[in-house]
Amino acid sequence: ATFAQAGTAFTTTGSISTAVKMLAWTPVPCNLTLTGQVAADGSHATITGATFTPVSGTNLLCTYSAPLNLPWTLLPTSANTATLAGFSEKAAYDSCATPSTLSLQWSAASSAFNLASPFTMNATCKITALTFKPSPVLTINP
Repeated sequence: ATFAQAGTAFTTTGSISTAVKMLAWTPVPCNLTLTGQVAADGSHATITGATFTPVSGTNLLCTYSAPLNLPWTLLPTSANTATLAGFSEKAAYDSCATPSTLSLQWSAASSAFNLASPFTMNATCKITALTFKPSPVLTINP
């Protein structure tokens, strides 16, 4: 599978929720912004920038969260799936620092990537939700 928009730079808007053992596994929702570039051959996209910010009116733990291990690699694997490799996050007590590969679902209808299911990064950290919508829209050629 490849991205149809070979060579295209993009930004995303979305959200991420992270749960850590130290906080009794309570998910902390954050806004998520990514910047990246699709490879010239469309084989993958490189995520070179990421920011996590508090969702309006929620707790401020997102101000302590930050991306780690950039760049990340977004790899289309089929017409409606992809992986996000190298993902790790600075969270409470560095509990989410294990580089991981997240499985994503791609929805052509909403032009968004979504975490396929909650993902346990290690014994002290889980990603409970992740969604992001690239602009311009990316499409996958199976």
